Amino acid sequence: MVAGVRPRDLHAKLRGLLDCGVRRVLSLMETTERGRGGRPFEPYAPRLQELAAERQVVLERLSLPMPDASAPPAAALEKALEIIETGLREETPSYLHCWGGHGRTGTVVACHLIRQGLTAQQAIDALLGFRADLPRNQYPFEGNQERFVRSWAAGRR
Repeated sequence: MVAGVRPRDLHAKLRGLLDCGVRRVLSLMETTERGRGGRPFEPYAPRLQELAAERQVVLERLSLPMPDASAPPAAALEKALEIIETGLREETPSYLHCWGGHGRTGTVVACHLIRQGLTAQQAIDALLGFRADLPRNQYPFEGNQERFVRSWAAGRR
């Protein structure tokens, strides 16, 4: 499932990703995750690959599982940052997601922004700004993730 997408909207959302030029998808979800009500997520990767093949575009699908609602393991965070930075260098439009699109995704994006020179507070403020127009504007972190971001930034000085 694409972050927070209802099954009936999935096809349109997947087409939208390709229409926007996305050519790399990085999922931070664990394979055993369940959605609301304990239902397993319907895998979206096969349909996304079909749509990409129909358009004759190459799509890279990567999985880098991180535990939900907690700070990411150091190695997984470094790998995610490497993937993001490689995509930017190669000018490969990329889509990063987790289940709800805020906790893990927000943590990784905040760390990326810090690596680009922002302070922890500037990165948090930027995330809040990115999310301001979303219909369901949730705080970009869960559990100890904000504390992790601030600690990670302090350790980089």
